[in-house]
Amino acid sequence: MGNSKIADKLDQNASTTANYARDAFVSVNNSMMKAMERNRLITQNLFKAMQEESLRFMNTRLEHTSRAVEKGRDVQGISQLIALQHDWLMDAAKDYAEFNKRFGEVLQEVTEQSVDHASDLAADASRLAKKTEGAAERVAAE
Repeated sequence: MGNSKIADKLDQNASTTANYARDAFVSVNNSMMKAMERNRLITQNLFKAMQEESLRFMNTRLEHTSRAVEKGRDVQGISQLIALQHDWLMDAAKDYAEFNKRFGEVLQEVTEQSVDHASDLAADASRLAKKTEGAAERVAAE
């Protein structure tokens, strides 16, 4: 009879340990899925912002170049041509500077989102570690 009780107790402990392990695995899996979804959203937002800024830049450059071509039809003499070229180059420099500024702002925003995401992951990992530690203590106490 004594061996039967010991076997039952061992089976019960094994079952409890398996349940705790399964719960820990589910928690880790859920955390990983949450992290992957957040990373996907951050990456998706980054690519969308990059696409929008690139299109805005290309449209601006096209407008400035078209304007320069139109003005070029009325150019008379080398000095006017040099002035037109100078204006076109200044517009290009301004457009590139504006593009870099806006792109930097987009990257800063994405970086802030990533930092927030990392903080959330750290908090999730801490909660999971405490939960797993508590489960291990309960198993050890039994």
